[in-house]
Amino acid sequence: MHKTMKNRMVAVSLGAAACIFAMGSATAAELKVGYVDMKSAVENTADYQQGMKRLQALQETKIKELRAMKEKIDKGEKDLLGQSMAMSPDRLAQKQQQLKEMRKEFQRSQQDAQEELGAEKNRLDVSIGAKFQKVISDYGKKGHFDMILPRPVFLYVDSKLDVTGDVTKLLDAQK
Repeated sequence: MHKTMKNRMVAVSLGAAACIFAMGSATAAELKVGYVDMKSAVENTADYQQGMKRLQALQETKIKELRAMKEKIDKGEKDLLGQSMAMSPDRLAQKQQQLKEMRKEFQRSQQDAQEELGAEKNRLDVSIGAKFQKVISDYGKKGHFDMILPRPVFLYVDSKLDVTGDVTKLLDAQK
């Protein structure tokens, strides 16, 4: 889940908890409160699981590409080491320069792969996060909740207040 969204949810939750305690037990008893295990709700959706499979496939592709590049570099270094005594100084310098360029390209490819994987994960998180926010808001309004809080904020919450399963189902229903 996106860190900014988590930070906002924690801040809102702490504020809400403070409000509940400040209101007193009579008013707090009249509140309709629910909680959601955000991580579970999001990670158990079909969209998230499909997105993670796509991300995993992309990662495997990148790893194969990088391995092939690394093997080519290793072979070039081995060949250079074995043939360097028989090469002219110009040819040796040319081969060394080629290997240097290959190493640079390998490092760039590694960085590009990391950035691409990070961007893809971020797109997945943002997409699911936007749906999550809308679903929670709609669910809260339709269910006449006064507040729905994230689970990790509290040390103990009665399981009868857990709406995680409902939220996961609603997230899966979104297209």
